[in-house]
Parts: sequence; C-alpha cells; structure tokens
Amino acid sequence: MKRSLPRKSILLALACVCVFIVACAPVYLDPGPNPARIEVELSAKANPALLQYPAEWVYWDWGINLIVPNGPLPMLKPTEPQKFKVIPNVNPLVRKVTFLAPTGKRTYLFHVSGYALRTRGEGTVPVDLLDYEQKLELDLKAGQVYRIKRDLTSAR
Repeated sequence: MKRSLPRKSILLALACVCVFIVACAPVYLDPGPNPARIEVELSAKANPALLQYPAEWVYWDWGINLIVPNGPLPMLKPTEPQKFKVIPNVNPLVRKVTFLAPTGKRTYLFHVSGYALRTRGEGTVPVDLLDYEQKLELDLKAGQVYRIKRDLTSAR
C-alpha cells in the first residue's frame, strides 16, 4: 500500500500556507547604504460626527511610499517594525516613526486613511472617514533627517 499521497498533500498544503504568509508580509524599499531618515509625528482622528455610533471601530492605513513613474509604490522601511495597514479600533491614531529613505532627489507619497466597516446589503464595505495624501519632493543627503509633523482631523 502506498501512503505517500496524503503526505504529499500535507506538504503541499504547508507550502501554500508558507507562500500565503510571505505574500502578506510587508515588502519595504531597500534604502541603500547610509540612508536618510524621515521622522513622522502623526496624530489623526476621525470626526465623531461621521461615526454611526460613539464606539464604532475606526481602521487606519498609513505610511510613506516612494513614487516610481509607471511602477509600484514601494513603502519606506521603518527603523522599528510595526503595522501600517488595517490598524483596528484606534481613534485617534498617534504615531512617531522614523523611516529609512534613499538619498537623492525623489518624490514620496505620505498618506493616511481612516475608515469604518459598515454593512451594506449582504456584505461589508469600507466607508472613508478621513483621507489625506501629500506628495513630497525631497532631495535627501546621506544621514540627513527630514521631519514631518501632522495633526489631522476629519473634515467633510
């Protein structure tokens, strides 16, 4: 009796799980040797008037990406690992993070998005509560520190 089929199925399933985990992990831009730093001090709060009820969960996505013409938007790597996507049940979002950035003249996208998940028909959809984007044209030198301080509140 050959019993290798179940073992192969288990190994294949394990390999699929590993690929899924790796695919979901954030991929950061390699800043190169002796990078510059972008320090971000952020406070963002969804306007209470936009919430369906006072304790409604607010989710946040935020970060800094390098703008590549006709290409992907790679995210800058933080000096300390943390979550930047689907940060649940935080209002206000308060962060102080240092990102590693490549040197030279480049364009970056600083973005902050706050949303609530609400039932619509038979499904759940995200509803924007705060959406902020800023393009930054920077010419960074090796070891330079550029500071961004934003205090954002929802306004519609």
